[in-house]
Amino acid sequence: MIDTLDEKKQVFDQLNERQKRLFAAAEANALGWHGVLWVSQAFGLHPHTIRRGKRELIQRENLPPGRIRSQGGGRKKKARNPS
Repeated sequence: MIDTLDEKKQVFDQLNERQKRLFAAAEANALGWHGVLWVSQAFGLHPHTIRRGKRELIQRENLPPGRIRSQGGGRKKKARNPS
């Protein structure tokens, strides 16, 4: 079991962006009142990111294997100028 904040930060740094959201949301839920604020400050995440992770935990959204973002997520490709 991971007990110290330093150990949690070491694990956190190894996760992909979706795993970080879910990890932070689980930590915030465990801390209870003001958990989002504390986790935001400890891990350097925006509170909206943690709240999104909390929604994902509730909805139990499963992505296809190998996907971090849902279909259409992320930055859009830049359109090429035909010349």
